[in-house]
Amino acid sequence: MPIYTPRLQSIALACLIALIADTALQAEAPEKLPLGNNTAPPYTVVEGSVKRLSEGYFDAYSRWINRSVIWAEEFLPFDSWDLMRGGDWILKPWGQWVNAVPGRRLVLSVPMLVGPWKGDGPKTGSGAGEPVSLEQGAAGAYNAHFEALARNLVKNGLDNTILRPGWEFNGGWYTWRAGKNPEAFAGYWREIVKTMRAVPGAEKLQFCWNPTIGLRGSKAFAAWPGNEYVDFVGLDVYDQAWIPDIYPLPEDATPEEIQIRRKKSWKENLLSDLPGRDGLAFWVKFAREHGNKPLAICEWGLVYGKHGGRDNPYFIEQMHEFITNPENNVYFHCYFDVNAPDGDHMLFPWPEGKGITKMPEAAKRYRELFGLPSN
Repeated sequence: MPIYTPRLQSIALACLIALIADTALQAEAPEKLPLGNNTAPPYTVVEGSVKRLSEGYFDAYSRWINRSVIWAEEFLPFDSWDLMRGGDWILKPWGQWVNAVPGRRLVLSVPMLVGPWKGDGPKTGSGAGEPVSLEQGAAGAYNAHFEALARNLVKNGLDNTILRPGWEFNGGWYTWRAGKNPEAFAGYWREIVKTMRAVPGAEKLQFCWNPTIGLRGSKAFAAWPGNEYVDFVGLDVYDQAWIPDIYPLPEDATPEEIQIRRKKSWKENLLSDLPGRDGLAFWVKFAREHGNKPLAICEWGLVYGKHGGRDNPYFIEQMHEFITNPENNVYFHCYFDVNAPDGDHMLFPWPEGKGITKMPEAAKRYRELFGLPSN
C-alpha cells in the first residue's frame, strides 16, 4: 500500500488541478465550423481571372480540393475608367460561370481611382489626362462610373456580387491609398455604395471594406465609412514581415530557428492586438464593435520570397484554425494562389499535372485542411 506523504499529496493535487483546467479549456473551446461544399460560411473562394476561367482553371481547382462548388475572385483593371466599368468582355463569362451551378458567387475587386500611382489620371478613354483624387470621389465626381458598373453587373446576372472597392487602401502602393486623407476615402466609399445600391436590380450587391494587415503604424480604422455602408470587414493576410528577428530568414538558419521565427510571425505580427499593429485579433474586435460585421479573408497566402516564411505548413494550420473558429465570424476566405513579383504564393500545380509548387509541404497541408475527403 503506497504511503501518501505531504509532498506526494501536493504533487497529486497539482496534477488534478492541471487536469481539471485542461478539461475545462477543451470544453470551452468553440467547435470548429465545417468546411463543407460551400453551402454555409466560411465559404471557400478561388483566386483567378477571366483568362484562367477560359482555360479551365476553376474546374481543375475544384478537382484538386474535391469541391464541386467554389466561389471566384477577380480584379477589374485600373488602367482606365472604361475598363473599370466592367464591360461584357469580363462580366459576361463570369455571369455565365456563376449561374451555371447553384451556390457559386463572384468576389470582385474594384479600383477606386484609375491611372498611374501619382494620380495624374488615365492615359486613354473617359477622363484621359485628368488628375484623379479621393477628394473628387468624395464630391461625387466619379459616381457615373460606378453606376455603369452596377448596371453591367445586373445585366450579366451578377447582381449578388461581393465588391472590394479600393482594396488594401492602408498600404502605399495603390493610387487610392488613404493614408493622407482617410476621411476623403470614407466619403468616397459612401458615394460608391449609395450610387450602386440605387441602381434597379442591384439591391443584393454587397460591399467589403478591405485593409491589409501586418503594417506597423497603420490606421486603417480612420477610413471607416460607417456601419450602414459596409457588409464585410475584409483583410489581406500574408506570411511575410520586414522585422529583423522574424523575416528574412537567415541563410544559415536551422530548421528549429526557422520554425521559431514562423511562430513569432504569427503570434507577434499577424495575430497581434498591440497598439499600432492592427493584427487579426484587433480586427475581430473591430468588426464586432462596428455592427457585428462578418470578417472576410479576401486574400491570404504564403510567401516564397525574401520577406516570407516560404514552405510553411504552420501558417496554413493557423489560418485554418482562425477561419473555422466561429468566434471570429469569418464569412469567406480566398487563398491567393498565384505567383507575384514580390514572392510566390502558388500551391496548386497549374497547369494541372504540369505545374510545380515551391511549397509542397504547405500545399499538402492546405489540401488536407481545406479540401474535402475523397469518397
